[in-house]
Amino acid sequence: MGDIFHMRTKRHFQMKAHTIAYVKRQAKKLKTLSNITHTQALDLLCKELGYSNWKHFLKVITPIPKKEIGVITNLFYISFTDWLKKHKNRNSPLGDLATDMLRDNEFPSSNTLEDYQRHLNFKRAATGATEALIRAWRTYNVYLKKKNAPVSEKKSLNKPVTKKYDPRKIVFVKKVTPLHYAKRTTEKFIPADKDWISWDGRKAIPVTILEVDERHYSFRIERPLKNAGDEFNLFLDEVRSTPELACKNHVTM
Repeated sequence: MGDIFHMRTKRHFQMKAHTIAYVKRQAKKLKTLSNITHTQALDLLCKELGYSNWKHFLKVITPIPKKEIGVITNLFYISFTDWLKKHKNRNSPLGDLATDMLRDNEFPSSNTLEDYQRHLNFKRAATGATEALIRAWRTYNVYLKKKNAPVSEKKSLNKPVTKKYDPRKIVFVKKVTPLHYAKRTTEKFIPADKDWISWDGRKAIPVTILEVDERHYSFRIERPLKNAGDEFNLFLDEVRSTPELACKNHVTM
């Protein structure tokens, strides 16, 4: 491939948007220059982009149409990029990832985590951005799973919790060193428990547990009052029993 294209042309191809039409046009040129079949040219070009072959490229680059999903399966669906946009105002690594995505005109729209990881590697993103991507992808899939849970299951999970006035206020914690998520432990809570979370490692927010599954707690925000009643899902190690522990295990996605 390097013998066929000048390095400047090759670099231009790699930086260009990876559209089907563009790859087909380049394949026609490569076919003429190297005297190979059109299929061989497509496979070579796709390998230059990091895909296994032309079929792999098509599978990744072509998203599942939302209308088609709704008609065939009647399942709730939102793409990862559209879901990520909803978190752009969050003061957390997830919010930073969403903001960076909106600024990136080449950010892909895909159905696999590997494609987003490949894009961040291509952009030479920081390790923290990759970690935030992985955790965001897990949360996104949990969100889809809960949205598509059977009605009977949803009713059993969403047991009504009597809403009472919560006298707890936001607590600011000083001199706390956050733990890396790999070193964290979890605490066991049940619906209606009063606990704490922290978005930034400095400010602890009171919450009330609503649901519990194998990996996540669903909870209701109690403070600030303007956000009271908002519901979120976080990993088990990010919901703690005291303000100090919440700041140590602050949200990292």
